[in-house]
Amino acid sequence: MKVLSGHKKQVKDKIKYVLGGSRLSSEYYLFLTVHTLFLIFTKIPGVFINTLLMNQTRSVNAVLFYNGSIFTACAVTMLFSAQIMHKKGCRFTAAAGIGSYTVLYLCYVLLQAYVGEYYLLFGLCNGIADGFYYISYGSMVLAYTDISNRDSGMGIISILGAGVNLAVPFLSGTVISVVGGVKGYVTIFAIAFGIALMAVCTVFRLPKDEMQQSAGVHYIAFVKKLRQNREVCLGLLGETMKGIREGTFMFILNLVLYQFIKSEFLIGCNSLMTGVVSIGSFWIISHFFRPNNRLRYMLLAVCGLSGVALICFWILNPAMVIFYAAVNAFLAGMLEVSCYSIFFDVSQNMAGIEDFAPELLAFHEVSVVSGRCLGLLGFAAVNYYTGATLKAQMFSLLVLTLLQFVTVAVCRRTGIDSIGIQAVDQ
Repeated sequence: MKVLSGHKKQVKDKIKYVLGGSRLSSEYYLFLTVHTLFLIFTKIPGVFINTLLMNQTRSVNAVLFYNGSIFTACAVTMLFSAQIMHKKGCRFTAAAGIGSYTVLYLCYVLLQAYVGEYYLLFGLCNGIADGFYYISYGSMVLAYTDISNRDSGMGIISILGAGVNLAVPFLSGTVISVVGGVKGYVTIFAIAFGIALMAVCTVFRLPKDEMQQSAGVHYIAFVKKLRQNREVCLGLLGETMKGIREGTFMFILNLVLYQFIKSEFLIGCNSLMTGVVSIGSFWIISHFFRPNNRLRYMLLAVCGLSGVALICFWILNPAMVIFYAAVNAFLAGMLEVSCYSIFFDVSQNMAGIEDFAPELLAFHEVSVVSGRCLGLLGFAAVNYYTGATLKAQMFSLLVLTLLQFVTVAVCRRTGIDSIGIQAVDQ
């Protein structure tokens, strides 16, 4: 029995080494299990929602506003879910988010024909579920990683997320095809519900976050503390600038490709390809990114993304869009994960932050969502006034990408280089 136990430990250690997570705690891996189950659960019924909406509305802007409503509702909900997290802890809000998603996806299955008519309502409900779950997610990232291992932790989360994006659409489609018709969709939802139940059970195995439980949120006191911490303010600004590009690029390249060739199969193949590429990118992040070298990788990523956006603006065809999607899958994560980690690093250096974690996470989400909505509105405005031409859409993507040089400059001003050197020395 001891030999078997020792063998299992060796296998686990090897897996951690391959992933680049040898320095991460057992609590982190329990949290990782929760988040991976959550991603599987939300991905199973959520395949092709954007293209479904595009089919029903025949409008790119409808898809933009659908996603914008999700971002906005998430930020507003976080301002209230922070109050609940102070009183009940992050385990409760995570379970509430998973439960809300269960109800939402049941509505998607039962009311699929009305998604195009009531897409803003569906988006708002999705955002509310996000607001409950992702404030807990941020709290757990802050609790179970630190400056020395956060890059590895975020890289591993992203690797598994990319793996889910790869496997789940294929497996969902296979189940639906084998079972057939409405029974196939019912089967998929039943599987999703079972995984959601597993996620909730695993949530309550996480350590209880005693220090976050208090009478309620204190936004005024937090704002006063924030005004005394220039680095955290810059971190929030960096997240806002990052969000300007991030929100639109979550789905737009698939929609551009779909406008060329209206084929869900091709969209699925493109998603498969970008998933494989992004896994390679996140593996590099988990193994090689450190606080003292993030900014160099971020700058290289923005240069590469800007270059391919410029090429795609002048040479626009389905093959170039697929190439753009591959480059974006490889480089965008380096920018987004690094910016997110920088924000948490400078926040962790803020004295007394443990008393204001829910407020910090709510402000963070408001900052990211502000950026995402600005990007979406800018893209929608250009799309509207140019007659929704593909050339104009690619021009918008180029501008959104060029703005990321500002993101890198803002992150540099946080002084993360000096913090990184201290973390590496330790």
